[in-house]
Amino acid sequence: MKMLARSYVYWLSMDADVDSLVRNCITCAQLSKNPVKAELQSWPKPATPWTRVHADLPGPFEGNFYLVIVNAYSKWPVIIQVSSVTTSATTKVLTKVFAQFGNPQTLLTDNGTQFTSTTFVDFCCRRGIKHVRSPPFHPQSNGQAERFVDTFKR
Repeated sequence: MKMLARSYVYWLSMDADVDSLVRNCITCAQLSKNPVKAELQSWPKPATPWTRVHADLPGPFEGNFYLVIVNAYSKWPVIIQVSSVTTSATTKVLTKVFAQFGNPQTLLTDNGTQFTSTTFVDFCCRRGIKHVRSPPFHPQSNGQAERFVDTFKR
């Protein structure tokens, strides 16, 4: 609105006056875009082991990175030291873990680049894994892995 006003007129307190007008305008308040607040919901408890797993790549701790995978059913953690946090290194480690425990139905991760790449998306699709990413700036959505990482750091 300020840019529109500036294209026609200008005075010294114009920004403050326009802000005040918009703040006190009932029509402006009614037509403004209000974000829809969503109810927070807990993840449902899985019926069987390895149905849903949570993963994170915290670090470095003492110069090392770790892939942390937590089974949502039993809370059983799998921790593997990794030399690199690239997508290829991550998929290699996950291939070994999934060979031992089987493919999960759902894999929940954060938005790290190793988890958002097309290579990782293809990796999950080929294995029939539903990949869910936690919303940006909301690590609580991946609470199983984040909570274990907190314990692991101590």
